[in-house]
Amino acid sequence: MGAISVRLPDDLKDKAMKLAKKKNISFNSLVNHWLQAAVMQDETLEWMNKQLGGKNPADLIADFGDFLDKSEPGEEPAPEDMQQALND
Repeated sequence: MGAISVRLPDDLKDKAMKLAKKKNISFNSLVNHWLQAAVMQDETLEWMNKQLGGKNPADLIADFGDFLDKSEPGEEPAPEDMQQALND
């Protein structure tokens, strides 16, 4: 395990220390949690961008909205019907 020294503005450090105390965890654990969350978020966004294959997320959302607009209440559609709706 590695150790680093990080300089923080005093007010940020004070607030983070209070938050750690409120959560009943060490300051070190709080910082580790924040760093893990930031890294996981970045990795997730990279994975999602890779899965999108360069497609515009707004276009995908619009396409999904169009798909939902075509759906009607009733029995669950067969996989062939869903594929046909996606192709339309």
